[in-house]
This record gives sequence, C-alpha cells and structure tokens, in this order.
Amino acid sequence: MYKNFMKKKSWNKKNVIRLCGICEECGKELLSNQGGWIITHTKKYFCHDGKDGSCFDNYCERKLKEKHNVRKENEKAYG
Repeated sequence: MYKNFMKKKSWNKKNVIRLCGICEECGKELLSNQGGWIITHTKKYFCHDGKDGSCFDNYCERKLKEKHNVRKENEKAYG
C-alpha cells in the first residue's frame, strides 16, 4: 500500500564539461569530453588527433631539431 507513494532515489549525474588545458602550440581549448590531447610530464598540453601535423608531433620534431643543433654547435666549439 505504501510502496506506491515511495519515490525511488537515484543519482542524477550531470554532464559537466571542464576545460582541462590549452594547447601549447595552437592555443586550442582542450575539454574533458573530448579525446585527442596529451599532457607531458612537465604539465604541457598538446593536441593529438593521430593525423599528420598534430601539435604534439610538431613539438617533438622541433625539440629534436633544437637538440641536434645544440650538439652541432658544441662540436664546432670544442672540435
């Protein structure tokens, strides 16, 4: 008899979208409901959609070139 009057209590989870970071290369907002972004160990955020020319790939290539150029300069200075 009282069962009809009792309401079922349930958890209503709201769909919350949060800003997780901003891409270091292009400045795009990286949201919690989207995939395709990477956080490095130095807390830098990058886009990464798995296609050629993604911001994370560009960052990695640039860092490798910088490292290679520093080695060449050191070899010229000491060699």
